[in-house]
Amino acid sequence: MSQYVGRWAKLVGLLGVLSLIVPLFAVNAGAQEEKSLRIHQLLYPETADPQKSSFSNEIVFLATNYEGLTRLDENLETVPAAAESWEFNEEATELTFTLRDGLTYSDGSPLTAENFRYAVERTCDPNTAGEYQSILFEIVGCADFAGLAGDDPEKPAEFTDEQYEEARAALGAEAVDDTTLRLTFTKPAPYFATVAGLWVFYPAKQELIEEGGEDWWTDAANHVGNGPFQVTEMEQDQLIVLEANENYWGGRPKVDRLEYVYVPESAAALEAYRDDDPENSLDIMQPDPSQLTDIREDAALSEQLTDFPLAATTFLGFNLTQEPFNDKKVREAFAYALDRETYCTEIRNGDCEATLTWIPEGVPGAIESDLYAFDPEKAKAALAESSYGGPEELPEIRFFFNSDDPANQPRIEWIAGQYRDILGVDITLEPTEGQTLVALRKDPSTYPQMTLPDGWIQDYPDPQNWLSVFWGCDTTFAKRRGYCNEQLDELMGKGDTTVDPEERIGYYEQAGQVLLEDVPGVMFYNSKGIFLVKPEVTGYATTPADFEWPGQWASLLTIDVNR
Repeated sequence: MSQYVGRWAKLVGLLGVLSLIVPLFAVNAGAQEEKSLRIHQLLYPETADPQKSSFSNEIVFLATNYEGLTRLDENLETVPAAAESWEFNEEATELTFTLRDGLTYSDGSPLTAENFRYAVERTCDPNTAGEYQSILFEIVGCADFAGLAGDDPEKPAEFTDEQYEEARAALGAEAVDDTTLRLTFTKPAPYFATVAGLWVFYPAKQELIEEGGEDWWTDAANHVGNGPFQVTEMEQDQLIVLEANENYWGGRPKVDRLEYVYVPESAAALEAYRDDDPENSLDIMQPDPSQLTDIREDAALSEQLTDFPLAATTFLGFNLTQEPFNDKKVREAFAYALDRETYCTEIRNGDCEATLTWIPEGVPGAIESDLYAFDPEKAKAALAESSYGGPEELPEIRFFFNSDDPANQPRIEWIAGQYRDILGVDITLEPTEGQTLVALRKDPSTYPQMTLPDGWIQDYPDPQNWLSVFWGCDTTFAKRRGYCNEQLDELMGKGDTTVDPEERIGYYEQAGQVLLEDVPGVMFYNSKGIFLVKPEVTGYATTPADFEWPGQWASLLTIDVNR
């Protein structure tokens, strides 16, 4: 460059040189290297439709591209998002949101209350059959609208256009004007401002959904969102790229580009994390438990390991419509025969905490219990008291698990070994590709006889989310597993509709005890958020809901990469 400038000086003189150099330096001074944050993910979304998604790997992507009316901050308190305020009526049977003025989508087009009303309608629509549909059943007409689909997922829904339009018109969601959305409930719903921050409220564009058809979400161009980032690229099973949304009401994120990199094999993911090339390396990685010992003994990696509690409970899942798990005594036997402490400390190298309860400690509604603690003798006795009289008469038990990462196999074999050694039960292992297993678990007609993992990741810190949303007889999640307990439903219903906080929690605590006694699955462990994070990544705060990466909920605007 210096020789080039020197030649021009001889031709045009000093003034000419300065006129060329000054703009050049101005351009260079304004140009900055794009900041990219590359985040490891294990499993590509089976769906990324906001009104259909339910698994954490689907939701984490959606929550980057879209935003609801409210959100949770780093203290898991409900704060304004697309809505600047909200107000309940005195009975908590009506909720009115006021949206921020001038909201737009990432493409600059207007975002109004009608877009959020449509999200509610689409979630309840029988043609959508959203997986979180039941979470909106408190809204007037939602359960009836959804009910047009019938109870048999294998049988096509039969309803007339007149029935459809009548049910749709009765829905208690109204866009009063461009900035006002009013929801009307069938019963008091004092927690519903928090529900309005969930993905079912994400305002995906109606015209893009209708033009794109059933698989509209597979095309990045159809994800015109209103969140801090905007998806620009989707490569099946490989990569999802999002760029900073210049039109986001809350300002521009510090990171220019966010990449979800899908690497199911833990060994390959760790190698990518160690890579020094920013184009190929991972900035945040989810290590497998089998890698933790070596990571903790590595001087550099041990300093990059984060460890925080998650509001997540994993249980050993059963299909309660199939033998032998329709027999409560069999379920009791499997609960007593599981050594949870050894599994977490030795088999998973301390990446979890053993639990006998459903709601994790520290979450409202949590209870203490030693019911079904590890006891081989009680396990044998329970199986002997079952309708099968012992292991000899049990039908074949097939244990389904994710086979994408070979590290899963020895853990599943250890669990099966417990049941073989203590109960004398030989279990058939069914290694299953990750997305296939997700699909099996979502359909009540194919839910596995026995599976791991199964469980719940907190959507919001309220016992209603842990109990009513998951275990209610009419919920999607309970139906998948073939579970229904009317006594539990009654107690949860009282908790859902009671406004007094102390009385409300009391009902949920009673419900939690009934659930544990019923053994719908074997309560197993509470997860920890254990991730590798490069030192260059700063500005993030973790929450107990950060299941996919630290900072995923509260730090999208503040997380930074300093290379």
